[in-house]
Amino acid sequence: MRQHKEENTIRMDRKNFQELKKIIFDSEISFSEKEDLGWLFADATDEEIAAAHELFTEDSAWIKKISDNYHSKKIALLTDDANMWKKILTDEEDLVKTAKKGK
Repeated sequence: MRQHKEENTIRMDRKNFQELKKIIFDSEISFSEKEDLGWLFADATDEEIAAAHELFTEDSAWIKKISDNYHSKKIALLTDDANMWKKILTDEEDLVKTAKKGK
């Protein structure tokens, strides 16, 4: 967890993280995907956690989309596949555009 000057900030980050984790673990993705997303957001900033919370609350389908994206990135890194990485980034741009249209 990131270090903060104020103890209240640490508690707030932890509370927001726990709420996001509950949304993730209540979702329909597999247990291992839930664990991966939990670890992905474990070191996220409060702003990143709040953004994910909002996105996942508005449309729970985003949980699977983010999970799939994260899984693909892990595979691309492990296999050192630059073409796969470029495709993932292109797909990410499309996801961001889709998310912005929905707002």
